[in-house]
Amino acid sequence: LPNRISDGTEAAGVLTPKGALLAARHRRAAALPTAMALRLVICLAALTQASEMVKHKPKPMRTYTADSEPPKRCGIQNVPHDPAQGTRVALALFGLVRNNATALNFERFLLAPLLDDTKEKYTIDVVLHANVASRITNARSGEALQKLPGYGAWRRFAPCRWTLEDQDALDARLQKFKRQVMKVTSDTYHDDGQSIMNLLRALHSLRESGRLVEAREHATGLRFDVVASIRVDTIFTREVPAPVFAFAKKSPVAKIFVPHFGCSINGDLVLNDRFALGQRQEMLYVYLNRIETLITYHVNKSETRHVGISGERHLLNAVSDKHIPVARLFEFCLRRVRAGGRIWYKLFVSQDGHTCPLEETDQCDQACMLAQPRCEAGRGCRQRGQHYAARFFDGYGWCDNKKTPEYVCRY
Repeated sequence: LPNRISDGTEAAGVLTPKGALLAARHRRAAALPTAMALRLVICLAALTQASEMVKHKPKPMRTYTADSEPPKRCGIQNVPHDPAQGTRVALALFGLVRNNATALNFERFLLAPLLDDTKEKYTIDVVLHANVASRITNARSGEALQKLPGYGAWRRFAPCRWTLEDQDALDARLQKFKRQVMKVTSDTYHDDGQSIMNLLRALHSLRESGRLVEAREHATGLRFDVVASIRVDTIFTREVPAPVFAFAKKSPVAKIFVPHFGCSINGDLVLNDRFALGQRQEMLYVYLNRIETLITYHVNKSETRHVGISGERHLLNAVSDKHIPVARLFEFCLRRVRAGGRIWYKLFVSQDGHTCPLEETDQCDQACMLAQPRCEAGRGCRQRGQHYAARFFDGYGWCDNKKTPEYVCRY
């Protein structure tokens, strides 16, 4: 047998079981300070990062660009309160997104005034139905195979509930209905029914947005007090005043409110169909659900020589048949935005001595919209096509603004 060393190792350098145990303990003891130091460094780094996050907490974004999107707008409130109390508002978006600037405009000129108001408690839900197409051709608006923003554009509105629909597939489904409609009306714009198809697309999207409003009610168990209908291809030139939503909820006479411009065509009284807000019943079952009434569209030929259908004439026809009082809001204007950011040309004249930038420009893309200053509601602006004979509603009765000084007829 080889001679043994007193520390338990063999003379040939081979460890005995006792020697292996002692060596392992020695290695662990030597590695312990290194491991503890590494853990300490990691812990210190984590604490430093956490402290920096607390010190420099990121501010929540109010304006969202193409590279970011806000959380879903479900039950958002201007002040914390029980959702069953206050005024419950549904903002129902519909149509075809033509430019990313409209999402920014919606947030800053319609949603922000509601959230900034402190006189009334609002709970707000945003729903959206959008027709989706990659390009658009529209002879009336001068758009020829114009590229559209695409599927991501609707996300910037941050809807609580939404439906996207392929416009080509929708057109195939609407062809039969289009033929039925053209049997009861003339081809108003002499474009082989293309404008009528545009109207059908819009009214279909309008109806579907109403179904999303009802779906949201079913999910929450709470009914909305006020429903607003907003086209996704329009921009507001001034902020929509929050008090009109609270007033619409309790209005004793008028049940639907529309802008006071774009309400005459060739001398005929019509209703602006680009924006509306009103009480739930009338908005859901008449305003948003009026596509089926196209095949019963009629005009009194003794009152007008224009028998062709348009969105504005059809809206007046639909609410008149149901005897729904409609009032006009003069505090703001809105304009249609075409693909590429071009704003549909109209002549705007300020009614109160100050003009907002979006009432003067005819081009505004996303960068332009980001730079827009706040422009508070006032007496609004007059647009070519405004019908001066239209009556205003002041909350308790009807009055004529032409005969009343200082615009005391508020609605």
